[in-house]
Amino acid sequence: MLSIQKVLLLQWIFNLILSSIRIMKKQDTWAIIKRLFFIGMKFRSWFVVTLIISIILAMVSTYRPYLTMQVVDIDITKLKDKALMMKHIYILVGLVFAETILNFFLVYFSNYISQNVIRDIRERLYSKLIYFKTSFFDKTPIGQLVTRAVGDVETIATVYTDGFLMVFGDILRIVFVLVMMFSTNVHLSYITLAILPLMVVITRFFQKRLKKAFGDERTWTANQNSFVQERLAGMPIIQVFNRQESEFKKFDSINVTLKGALLRTVFIFSLFFPVVELISSLFIGFILFYGGYITISAGVVIAFIQYISMLIRPLRQIADRFNNIQRGIVGAERVLGIMDEDYAISNTGTIKKEQFAGKIEFKNVHFAYDEKQEVLKGIDFKVNPGETVAIVGATGAGKSTIISLITRLYDINSGNILIDDVDLKDYELYHLRSQIGVVLQDVFLFHGSIYENLAFGDESITLEKIKAGAREIEVDDFIESLPGGYDYVVSERGSSISLGQRQLLSFLRAYLSEPKILILDEATSSIDHESEKLIQRATEKITKNRTSIIIAHRLSTIEKADKIIVMEHGKIVEEGKHLELLDKNGYYATLYKAQLRKEVEIEEEESQEL
Repeated sequence: MLSIQKVLLLQWIFNLILSSIRIMKKQDTWAIIKRLFFIGMKFRSWFVVTLIISIILAMVSTYRPYLTMQVVDIDITKLKDKALMMKHIYILVGLVFAETILNFFLVYFSNYISQNVIRDIRERLYSKLIYFKTSFFDKTPIGQLVTRAVGDVETIATVYTDGFLMVFGDILRIVFVLVMMFSTNVHLSYITLAILPLMVVITRFFQKRLKKAFGDERTWTANQNSFVQERLAGMPIIQVFNRQESEFKKFDSINVTLKGALLRTVFIFSLFFPVVELISSLFIGFILFYGGYITISAGVVIAFIQYISMLIRPLRQIADRFNNIQRGIVGAERVLGIMDEDYAISNTGTIKKEQFAGKIEFKNVHFAYDEKQEVLKGIDFKVNPGETVAIVGATGAGKSTIISLITRLYDINSGNILIDDVDLKDYELYHLRSQIGVVLQDVFLFHGSIYENLAFGDESITLEKIKAGAREIEVDDFIESLPGGYDYVVSERGSSISLGQRQLLSFLRAYLSEPKILILDEATSSIDHESEKLIQRATEKITKNRTSIIIAHRLSTIEKADKIIVMEHGKIVEEGKHLELLDKNGYYATLYKAQLRKEVEIEEEESQEL
């Protein structure tokens, strides 16, 4: 009769597990859980070891109450055998120590697996992000991406520390406890079974509310991070325009909303645990009342009290772990959502030329950053190998866009861009970029030494090579004047040195890559007169016998260019040499004369001040 009851019990547990799986499959989270599980399988050997520990721990912990019952009912009450009793007590003490050690290794290995998985996911995410199109970063706040790569990834750890392995261990304990309880007392065990479906219903009820609460929390956390990141980066603007109070009010509004989202999760947690505790206490009281109503031995009472605690504890832990897993799943949805996006620029080209001649040709190129406004409207021009071509025009004419298209930061909508008579897309992307050196107007230097910023991870660029290049373009005196010279550590974005000095370092960085095509985007637009002289002299040296495109702000710096392309509203309106364009007395001549008058006025003002 007892064996049939055990079979029925196991069948009931099996049906409960199948029912839970069917319920989970209806949820979107099932796909997330499966993906996280298979990611964790990269460390399957550690999984196996941890599972074995869980099984042994479940067996050891559920055997203790049974051995306690033996000591009370047989060793003390029936046999009155002190020696046997002490032997069993020693075994009990050993089981307690074994359980403690096994618990340590279970927790440690679970966290070891989780941290390795988190490292793997974070590396996968970052390796994906660094290959995304520039347009993705144009539309996505950096603060949100920081939250995804750091905060959301970290929450995924709970899926492993409180997830697969721990829940498996808790389920094993429940199964073993129920089997031992039925072996101890059938009637009390049937009463205990009533708590299982009730706990499942309660957990499911709170699960739906927690998922939404966690989603709101992560959303507003990302919004807050994005807001803080942008404001800290733009703090000088906020202070210059006296917007501290208004920006603080905006931050306070976001912070209050985030607090509300966090308090909603706290409220649900605060309600959930007392409800579980109340139900657990009521069941313990009822079982003890029923146990006292019928005649049972003292050993069975003691064992059953321990079994009830051992049953309630994993049930509560599963509920608690499930709540933590919900937070991890919400974070996983956001992280995996980015990893599933295909924002990487197409790299189907296979051509890798050992030597670029440097011929560049645009054929009826059309481009728009979005569907609303076309930036380039049928651009046609040619740059012959070794030529220096300047592109000028008012702000918004499309000058810098041309540079972004040559380096394939963006892909054109229609037309063709050719380098050495080969379509840009037919080149292997990273080989193509290795042949192009770029100096941008907005210079970005990373926190690190001058040497690290100049070498930029290229092991072929040695300190000796950097020093030789610096001497060649006459910037070595400036670098050596810094404290520590090439070991001088610049702050984030290079704010610890002047704009002109940053521009010189950016110029040297491009020069060291030995590009076949050199692009200078407004390289002298915002620097001091002395730095401008240095760059002009360096420009003459490194553009010699090298195809160069200069996006010019100061027209006086491009008078020696082989060709000047004049742009207006996304179209080429004039093309020719400096003197030829002045003779035409057209758009370029108007720009040149206006800028010349402005420079004269500035010189007169400076002379009057002196």
